[in-house]
Amino acid sequence: MSSGRNSLVALLGIFVCAILHPAPSQAATIRDDQSDSDYVALANNADFAAVGLFVNSFGFTGSATLIAPDWVLTAAHNLTAATSGTFTLGGIAYSSTQLIGNPGWNGNGFNGYDFGLVHLSSPVTNVTPATLYTDSLQPVWQATYVGLGFTGTGLTGWKTLDGQKRAFNNLVDDDFGTPAKVAGSDFDNPHSTTDNRFGSPIPLDLEGCVAPGDSGGGVFVTVNSRTYLAGVISFFAATDGNINASYGDVSGFGLVSFAAPWINSSIPEPSSLSLLFGLGSIWCLRRSRVGNNLSSKLPAVF
Repeated sequence: MSSGRNSLVALLGIFVCAILHPAPSQAATIRDDQSDSDYVALANNADFAAVGLFVNSFGFTGSATLIAPDWVLTAAHNLTAATSGTFTLGGIAYSSTQLIGNPGWNGNGFNGYDFGLVHLSSPVTNVTPATLYTDSLQPVWQATYVGLGFTGTGLTGWKTLDGQKRAFNNLVDDDFGTPAKVAGSDFDNPHSTTDNRFGSPIPLDLEGCVAPGDSGGGVFVTVNSRTYLAGVISFFAATDGNINASYGDVSGFGLVSFAAPWINSSIPEPSSLSLLFGLGSIWCLRRSRVGNNLSSKLPAVF
């Protein structure tokens, strides 16, 4: 157990990662010692082509992932009070005909129900939908987060919008005290281990943190050379009183394995939903003291 884990005593704040802004916003804070172009290149990998921009009827901007030709998966809080939305992918905007929020969503990112579905007025024909991963995973797994939010570095926190889509890698090594529902990663500092909150203090080469505007974006894992959508970005958190997606801040997402039954029951035929069903197992990350501390202090704040 790291000293950072021992010293983590309170969650000082938590934001769901979406922004009130009518223009496209680009994603993620990144390591200050790595090339930004590498994060941009990662986001442009064909495995993540299904992630696009979602803007609801009152200009609330987030992210979403195509999971069937005419359906996208996003965060429930992106749909709150909205009557419609627009999903933009590959430069083409698709209007919505139906918004469905998970009925279990109560405004708390830790409860695991931050999932929403958007039915499109016309199908996307030039992008392959993401496949949902519903089988069990190892306790610690490398994932790729992809969204459309603010960018900056671990030193500055989120700062700017620059028209570039980004993705980052991180180890999924905590469950915030809600195993099988919510999971996340901390943004380790390559210059110091003092910002480590849980798991290994050594950052991955393209490690990062989610930022405002990333909510509803995808968290992907690669299993046996195939890439699957394993989570939906929901929130980020801090322990230093400054929730700015800097080093030490935490990215959180809802597990698709938990939401898959609701997703499948909500999308009628003949939509072609791409699901990989496991053998009745779910993704259980190890319960940790850090997760319990985080989830017991403060609810989500919009």
